[in-house]
Amino acid sequence: MKPLLIASVMLYAAGLIAVFIYHVKKAASLELASKAALCAGLLSHSAALAARVYSTGHAPMASMYETLLFFSWCTALLSVFVIFRYGERATELVTIPVAVLALLFSFANEKPGGPLTLILRTRWFETHVTFSFVAYAFFTLAFSAALLYLVYGAWLPNNAEQKKFEDIAAKAVMWGFGFFSASMFSGAVWGYLAWGAYWMWEPKIIWSFIVWFYYAGAMHAYYVRQWRGKGLAFATLFGFFVVLFTYLGVSMLMKSSHSF
Repeated sequence: MKPLLIASVMLYAAGLIAVFIYHVKKAASLELASKAALCAGLLSHSAALAARVYSTGHAPMASMYETLLFFSWCTALLSVFVIFRYGERATELVTIPVAVLALLFSFANEKPGGPLTLILRTRWFETHVTFSFVAYAFFTLAFSAALLYLVYGAWLPNNAEQKKFEDIAAKAVMWGFGFFSASMFSGAVWGYLAWGAYWMWEPKIIWSFIVWFYYAGAMHAYYVRQWRGKGLAFATLFGFFVVLFTYLGVSMLMKSSHSF
């Protein structure tokens, strides 16, 4: 499994370098090479996840190591989807490095897999975690688009590329919010089955509600109040760090039922 993950890191990095040079030189061969490398990296990553599932007998979501692998995979998968569905070749300059960093961080948290504890042996747990990390992948895409919006704005303000990235960020937040809402619902059901309560006053659940409320506010600002421009871009950037703290910071720094 480890060789497959190392291969994924190398292939993702190769694809990232190729697409970066493509943006500089506009060589079609480099675009094709970057697509091939990213797809190969995703296949290797998928094979590693499948091997983990086979060895443990459950979805790769029961430890910090497994969730980092899964978050990285979701982010890479969404990046490849955006490339082939929309032909967008800039957002991956941010999303793929995030996926690679998550993979590298997982190596420092590697631990042997084992059977799930009784409290995790429910489809609601897997549903809850899957929706969470799909949402995190969309929030990563929104972060990438908001960052590119600001970068392009520093050089070419009010151009078409800026508007494109603003739209990508808004749609990514909308999709991320939808999946995160589904995660909150399934997590509440799982919590009731596991502990007899839909809500508990503990750090992970409170911070998850903060994430949900924050992005609800961002959507209201964009779609209802028609808020545009740098303010919303900075708010989207900040939201991603709220997500990272909720995912990693709470688990590592606070005692929680979700700690690994």
